[in-house]
Amino acid sequence: MTEKIGKTAGMSFLIISIISILAASLLVGSVESDIKGVNAVPGETVSLNLVVTNDKNYERDFQLSYIAPEGFVGKFIYDGKEIEMLTLKADESKSIQFQLEIPPDAKEKEYYIFIQAAGSLAFKINVKMPENPLEITPSVTGVAIEAGDTVTFSISIENKINSEYKVDLSCKVPENWRYKFVENGMEVYKIILKPNEVRTLSLEVESDSSSDVGEYKVIPYFNKQFTELSVKIAKTHKGENGKITIRVVSKEGEAIGSALVSVTHSTSLEQGNIAQTNFFTSADGLVTAEVSPGTYTVKISKEGFYEKEIDDVEVKAGKTTDLGTITLDRKPYYAKLSVENPKISFVIGTGNPVFRFRIENMGYADDTYRLSASGLPENFYAKFKEAQQSTEGISEVFVKSGDSKEVYLEILIPPNAAIGTYNLTLFVDGHYSVKRNLTLILKGEYKVFFEPIRGYVVTSEAGKTAEFEAILRNVGGVTLTNLNFSVSAPSHWRVRVDPPSLPALQARDDIPVRVTVQIPPDALPSEYKLTLSIKSDQINQEEVFRVIVKEKSNAGIIGGAIIVGALAGLFVIFRKFGRR
Repeated sequence: MTEKIGKTAGMSFLIISIISILAASLLVGSVESDIKGVNAVPGETVSLNLVVTNDKNYERDFQLSYIAPEGFVGKFIYDGKEIEMLTLKADESKSIQFQLEIPPDAKEKEYYIFIQAAGSLAFKINVKMPENPLEITPSVTGVAIEAGDTVTFSISIENKINSEYKVDLSCKVPENWRYKFVENGMEVYKIILKPNEVRTLSLEVESDSSSDVGEYKVIPYFNKQFTELSVKIAKTHKGENGKITIRVVSKEGEAIGSALVSVTHSTSLEQGNIAQTNFFTSADGLVTAEVSPGTYTVKISKEGFYEKEIDDVEVKAGKTTDLGTITLDRKPYYAKLSVENPKISFVIGTGNPVFRFRIENMGYADDTYRLSASGLPENFYAKFKEAQQSTEGISEVFVKSGDSKEVYLEILIPPNAAIGTYNLTLFVDGHYSVKRNLTLILKGEYKVFFEPIRGYVVTSEAGKTAEFEAILRNVGGVTLTNLNFSVSAPSHWRVRVDPPSLPALQARDDIPVRVTVQIPPDALPSEYKLTLSIKSDQINQEEVFRVIVKEKSNAGIIGGAIIVGALAGLFVIFRKFGRR
């Protein structure tokens, strides 16, 4: 049975070797080999051809064994099979093979191996790694490119030793340049070469787009061995911006327009000082973001979709980084609320203000939305309607996925509503809820209504007094200040207004106004016009009255007497002269 004396505890290799030789001297036979020593490398398997001879005149069985340092593994091969014992007839000789595996971690020095098989044989193994175990052959050693481009070098590597060889791959490149070794489409940094195997690797070198024009050295290392390559930069993009391109689509493959693409510099994120630049996709889902060179985090978001984030996006000067097609997943429930007129200025007394808004169901599931409003003052009421002219109110709406619904919010204003600004909140509550702030500005109109009690015309006589009585109402909803009344009348007419002035007239209040007119005694019978001026800090209004001056009441009697006297005179004349 194969023995490894190096594993025996408490014995040195030398003592065991001496004992084995003494034991072999008692054997009757011999073992011979033409090789007394070999050179090998760690991990190599060494083969020795042995001739074993039985010197006796009878058949015998010979135990096969060996003595080797710890970690060295040997075996005997005969007729293609591993054996531990060999049977030889009288004076018979047989050729066998001894294979010894040198451990990969064996130190570089000389080792002695002892073989026992009918006799004893010792041979030496000199373990030493050659200075250049690899043959390195690049297909191209110099390439001219534009700064920022990537060049690929094809490099052939041959293992010149008779054992497997582990190779660590590395490369020395200029500052801010990058490299990687690629085999069969995969990046590799460690390989194992079988004995005498030839492998071809691709070395991809990515230059810095800000590199100056000139020649640069690239040195790939294969353990300690290396070769030297050259890259010539023919054009630089130093000082230029770079670009990021993205196409954003839905899960169904439809382009997503107006998606927000936020580009944030990674350094600013680490420092907590976020410097973010926003871009929006076009109708076909495309966006090109131009930014300064650096490493960025890109976030893509859109209402109704889940956000996506891409880290470590490198942008090079003068180059375009294409992130390809990004797919956003739609949320099951999402609503967009847009108000056409979120701020309304409205004059009290001209009806009720109406807000118009649209609910858009952007989720992939149908939903029902409850409608409400808060922030209304006392005695104000909210009424939701499906049509502006509708008189029927609603409290909720059903909107299918992908559809939208227009709704009207009418604010019912009480008659005594105060002028001012009211901040309201519109709520649309479904599986996804949304709200919007609304502003209602109530204004009052500067307007008065002058209402004569007995009309705008009065009849009187010369020398008498005429009166006009009226009610002045503030119907505009705004307080009028510093009211003054004056009358424009014919010459020598005396007019008085009661009251002649008023400090203020509150909204929806009224006052009685009396205009007294003293008609001159010599006023001729006719129709006269008087103009009442109503002036305040806010308005200037005129009202026209008419006074009809008729003849005095005794004028008829005098006229009748004159007629009677004339008739009497005619009668006397007729009688006096008629008889003649």
